[in-house]
Amino acid sequence: MSGNLEWIGVRDKSGDIKSTESVMALEGRGLQGDKITLKKSKKRQVTLMQKEHISVILSLAQEQDQSKINRIEYYFKRNLLISKYNIDNLKGKYFRIGKAKFFGTGDCKPCKKIEILLGKTMLDAMQGMGGITASVVESGEIKINDNLYLEVN
Repeated sequence: MSGNLEWIGVRDKSGDIKSTESVMALEGRGLQGDKITLKKSKKRQVTLMQKEHISVILSLAQEQDQSKINRIEYYFKRNLLISKYNIDNLKGKYFRIGKAKFFGTGDCKPCKKIEILLGKTMLDAMQGMGGITASVVESGEIKINDNLYLEVN
């Protein structure tokens, strides 16, 4: 069973996120150009969110603001949007996207920044669906439409 990489976002030093078609995942650092590479994080080098959760979150929050809906990936502040795979199953496991290898390090809980950007209703709706964090174990290029699959040892 494999998933699909639908969207890639890289955050600059100010925290603004920019969409890109491809990026290098850097071993022990994160995504090239992402502000997290400036820190020495071992667990939160890359953040992933499941695409199928977005419609559930919007429904729970009863979100009607079309401007938010059209740019929702930007607002959630995650690096990778994955479809067709339950990303919670990646925690504590090695997986590949494109040429890069990752390790699922834990939950990516929604933070106060989400509440500031989207409001408390959206923050509450995201509980349990904020995504996961991962570290980069092996450098490699990832690009839109790459498959995600569990690494078999």
